[in-house]
Amino acid sequence: MHESMKILIVSSKQRSIYGEIISYMKQFEYVVKENYGTYIEMLYMAKQMKPDMIITDICLEGGDGLTFLSECRNNEELKNTKYIFLTSVLSPAVIDIAYEYGADYYFLLSQSPRYIARILERILDAHEKMKIKLKSLEGMTKEQKKYIFDSTIENDVTNMMRGIGIPAHIKGYQYIREGIIMAIKDPDILNYITKYLYPAIAKKYNTTTSSVERAIRHAIEVAWNRGKLDAMEALFGYSVNSGKGKPTNSEFIALIADKFRLDYRMKGYGENQFSA
Repeated sequence: MHESMKILIVSSKQRSIYGEIISYMKQFEYVVKENYGTYIEMLYMAKQMKPDMIITDICLEGGDGLTFLSECRNNEELKNTKYIFLTSVLSPAVIDIAYEYGADYYFLLSQSPRYIARILERILDAHEKMKIKLKSLEGMTKEQKKYIFDSTIENDVTNMMRGIGIPAHIKGYQYIREGIIMAIKDPDILNYITKYLYPAIAKKYNTTTSSVERAIRHAIEVAWNRGKLDAMEALFGYSVNSGKGKPTNSEFIALIADKFRLDYRMKGYGENQFSA
């Protein structure tokens, strides 16, 4: 039985799309509050309500949505709240900043209310499951929590690699798996793939960095040429036969690692758990 979900809508304008979105959301019972006041009033209500989800705009009266998100993220009682931007602002730079600040999803006002509602319920469903999981972790030591999270990453990455058809018996399978797990925990390592990532994998498997690089390249080629096309297209966002070519080693690892980091963030895992 799902519990009631609290949703706070903060915006400088009343929009009919808010009501349309909520009307399509049937998975939970919802307590919805709307605030079209000043930036300070919105921040105060968020702290008082402690909602499961906040839907906000980029432009707010007396402030902006990015700063609002940043201030909420710095509040301990709002750290697990899901943050959704619903706006007319279509700027790649702003979207990138929104995700850097901790947004869970970014919608445009032109998108279908039914589609938005479906995604929001998926986010809230993951949010509820994570609340249950976090409650079960209460009382565990830091080492126990780290073990559980590490096991989750390893299982998820293993299942994904099987799904796209990388054979487990080739050397590159283990190397890619290790590289993805490392990149999930520390995305900056991909900026130094030849200096840190390859040597770290080589040291663990008692081989050379050049062997690691070649084996990963071979595994990607195998996946690209003989893998499961539907799974590959779903992961990479375009047809594997489109002529765009195979991704580089770092592109392949980064794309998959970013996908998992976004999924884990949507489920409520914090950055401290990635690097634990």
